[in-house]
Amino acid sequence: MVNEEDAININPIERITRVGLGALLFYMGIEVPYISALYTSHYYKSGTIRYIFTKVVASTPSTWQIFGWTLGFILIFTGANGFCPIYKLLHINTNKKANSSKN
Repeated sequence: MVNEEDAININPIERITRVGLGALLFYMGIEVPYISALYTSHYYKSGTIRYIFTKVVASTPSTWQIFGWTLGFILIFTGANGFCPIYKLLHINTNKKANSSKN
């Protein structure tokens, strides 16, 4: 049987941050075709940070789209569940409630 302490190893604030960042990355994955179109239409002035960002994304749009969707989904999923398998492998537990109950 799974112990409650082992089931959640992510701090609630980190969970909220993961879901928010995951949603942002997932949205970026959706917006990649528009970002690429802005670059090809010369919308941004050369030499600006936005121009450099759109140039990098437009160089390999499908890679950035897959990256955004995959990493966004992983962050949303782990944030919603409160469990990170990589944390489990590395024996990291940022959930203070579980840490305090062990003492």
